Amino acid sequence: MNKKLQVFISSTYTDLIEERQAAVQAVLDAGHIPAGMELFKAGNTSQLETIYKWIDNSDVYMLILGGRYGSIEEKTGKSYTQLEYEYAIGKGLPIFSVVLRNDFIKKKSELLGEECTVENANVSQYIDFKDLVMSKIVREVSDCKDIMLAVHTTLKDFMEEYEFVGWVRSNDTELNTDLLNQLNDMNKAISTLKEEKNRLKLELDNLEQNFESNLAFEGQFIKIEGEYQENLGRPGSPHYVNRFISKEISWDKMFLLWAPYLIQTSNYQKAKETLESALKDYVEHYFHINNNLFQTIKVQYHALGLIKAYEARTASGGTAEFIKLTEKGKNYLIQKSAITKS
Repeated sequence: MNKKLQVFISSTYTDLIEERQAAVQAVLDAGHIPAGMELFKAGNTSQLETIYKWIDNSDVYMLILGGRYGSIEEKTGKSYTQLEYEYAIGKGLPIFSVVLRNDFIKKKSELLGEECTVENANVSQYIDFKDLVMSKIVREVSDCKDIMLAVHTTLKDFMEEYEFVGWVRSNDTELNTDLLNQLNDMNKAISTLKEEKNRLKLELDNLEQNFESNLAFEGQFIKIEGEYQENLGRPGSPHYVNRFISKEISWDKMFLLWAPYLIQTSNYQKAKETLESALKDYVEHYFHINNNLFQTIKVQYHALGLIKAYEARTASGGTAEFIKLTEKGKNYLIQKSAITKS
């Protein structure tokens, strides 16, 4: 896009007509729009407010400082030039200043007279203002060519450094429309992603451990009972004796031991065997759980929404019961088992 910047050019008036014109020409040559004090006649509050509005609508503020302080605004006791400069700083506008070297001012004095080019009435205020300007980055110039060069190089640097609003030709509106359409599509995509994020968050919230208060789970215990065979015989002459085992375990601990085996869907018998295998280390023996106890365990976890027990056709054409983890069960397993950074 052919973006043009509006450059507000500020200076004292009668002593810097030629220098300001050089700046205006340089701004135009660079393809931008100059605005400045030659459009107005300083002298009252309403005029100052109008100037401030022009500064508000400008992209860049440029100061040309010679040897004069300028006309004084009665309420503040400051020059209009200083008020403009401070206002631009307060607005956060990109600012650049060109300051006439002493030899440049001396040459002008020889042509125009010292009373027109050097401050005599408000010397201390001029010095203070110049110190303020010089405390920032400035370009010191010796002639009008230096001013034009400063304008070109500074505006080029500013275009690379800042994101300006600027002005665009009306025949560039088609390009603007394309950009706006792209921006609109991006906003729609962002909105869709936000909705999807909120939906997934709601699903995760529903999958969190929000269990019915009347169902035993965390901190509640079940007695595991089963049997195993112990060989009391000698090598070559086995003698097996049935042993019974009974040990308490919390519902949540037993689930976390069993759940990793249920990530893949298992039939009823396989699921029962994986539970027995998962509990082997806890009870210190491999043992068999009776079917009634296994049914109780299965129903409880199903009621809690952690597993799903259902009937389905087998490969042979019959039907069988299958057990698998639900999304809620997987989420609980991950929450409780995943290792976090220490």
